[in-house]
Amino acid sequence: MTTTDYQTMNISIPIEAHNYAQQFAAQQLNKEKKTQVYLNTLVVYAVDNFLKMFDIKTDLEASDSWNPVIRHYHNVADLAIVNVGQLECRFVLPEQDEIELPPEVLEDRIGYVFVRLEDSLQSGKILGFLPIDEPDEMPEEVEIDELEHIEVLFECLQRLESANNAFSADVDPVITRVKERLEIEYLTNIIAQLEWIYRTKKNYEWRAAATNLFATYLGSSKRELADNLMGNLKEGDDENGDIELSDLAEDLMDKLVEIWRGGDRDLD
Repeated sequence: MTTTDYQTMNISIPIEAHNYAQQFAAQQLNKEKKTQVYLNTLVVYAVDNFLKMFDIKTDLEASDSWNPVIRHYHNVADLAIVNVGQLECRFVLPEQDEIELPPEVLEDRIGYVFVRLEDSLQSGKILGFLPIDEPDEMPEEVEIDELEHIEVLFECLQRLESANNAFSADVDPVITRVKERLEIEYLTNIIAQLEWIYRTKKNYEWRAAATNLFATYLGSSKRELADNLMGNLKEGDDENGDIELSDLAEDLMDKLVEIWRGGDRDLD
């Protein structure tokens, strides 16, 4: 199968998926939640099978959707991609054109893949992919015609895996500085957001956009500094911005570009 076939293919949902869905749904207290969990389980299992066809390593048991406590209290349908992060899988009903993203899945995701389930619930069709954006700018509702081709998902996964592999090979000083500055342990989601910046923005916009992203992890006061920096950069003067934060964001972006482009940062 070539990578141009999957936007039109139907993904079968095996009996094993329905067995898990029945088991998980039976643990819920009301009909609405039972239906939600049942369909969430089917779509996660369908995407898991889909990705395995392309030798992408997944881990169902490491997913929030496979955790009985998390799925009881939250509307989650994520799939753990090994050495990449959490991919949210959302079901789309046959006549549905808009999909609501619950608040609990607007963060800590590398992106969103959407599958239209057939009435029989025996198969589904991949509709497209929504990459991660800045955490405070993710939409609560998504229209089908706004989705990226699923090819973008595979490109994204490839870049994220290469970045995570490179950073896990040794203790990188830039990664250490970023973790200390932002006071976080894992950079998976930040790297996913920087991948979006890399893919969608011009290279002269990377520094300001990456700084703005870093600022979202530091609170509103730093966000204001980042906004000022973005304005100053457009005017060619960043003396009043948070230069240390900006330099750090640019250093991490440079590292990622080096990995993704084999060291040629000036390509555009």
